[in-house]
Amino acid sequence: MKRLAALKEEIEDKARFGIVGPVAWPAAVVSWSEAVQGNLAERTFARYACSLRQLRSFFDPLAIQAVTVDVLKEVVKSRRRAGVKNATIRRDLTALGSVLNHAADEGWIPENPVAALNLRRIAPERTVRIVLPDDASVAMVFAALPDRIRDLCELTREAGLRLDEAIQLRHTAVDRAGRTLTVACGKGSKTRVVPLTAKTEAILDRQPRYIGKPWVFWQGKGEQIAGVSSRIGGYMRRVARKAAQEGVEFHRFSHHDFRHLFAVEYLRHGRGSVYDLQGELGHGTITVTERYLAFLTPEQARTAKSMVAQRGAHEPRSEAERG
Repeated sequence: MKRLAALKEEIEDKARFGIVGPVAWPAAVVSWSEAVQGNLAERTFARYACSLRQLRSFFDPLAIQAVTVDVLKEVVKSRRRAGVKNATIRRDLTALGSVLNHAADEGWIPENPVAALNLRRIAPERTVRIVLPDDASVAMVFAALPDRIRDLCELTREAGLRLDEAIQLRHTAVDRAGRTLTVACGKGSKTRVVPLTAKTEAILDRQPRYIGKPWVFWQGKGEQIAGVSSRIGGYMRRVARKAAQEGVEFHRFSHHDFRHLFAVEYLRHGRGSVYDLQGELGHGTITVTERYLAFLTPEQARTAKSMVAQRGAHEPRSEAERG
């Protein structure tokens, strides 16, 4: 009887007030994309689409009417627990806000719940001081990690990738003939191409393929590997406890420190100029990349600031170059 009463009330509301029934989130996104294409700049649309793809696991099961302020707050908490930076979360909310504005314009919801969030509490992080991890501590953690997570960390260490970029890596992004790896959805929705070295190729060669699935790093039945940041943190704590019990020196580090280490060693070994490094890391401005000059000798810094990369120091990338 209660279900019948609720159904009767819903039908009466639709007839009297024009209230629509539930609109599935995927359908709302399709409608939004059709409405905004041509009105949004191409790069802006691509950035929004990238954010929406990364948030599908949260919203695809929901109707647009079920996306409330409380739901958005839980999404923000979950993204933070996964190690996602505040700046990325703000970009994600901007994309969500665009879809929800469209939903409000269509009359599916009364107002955009993103507007009710206090975005000042999700302020971009201040630039933190760069601290490079020491080799001994890295080796201790790597020895404790499961093979696939260790390989993922080693790939970011060797290629300068962000954690999210490695997690989202697809087989189709790897060009063995050209010895490159394409990062299709980097920070700020930028696409960049980075060269493969012998070490990165060896890491990729170790990854078994799950037939029919696109991910280089997967779990279960071919699903994209998940919870990497928290799992690394758990192993880090265990290693730290064991080191303390045994009186062994150990210094904690974050996964992002591998990216810093890659950048400093890139310049120290003369693989290219600071401008080349900017491109490989995907930095928006050279100022961000120039922070790594502080870790170089004066001679290394002069070389790194040269506009011409020291091509002779690059690792050979072809059979002919290898001799």
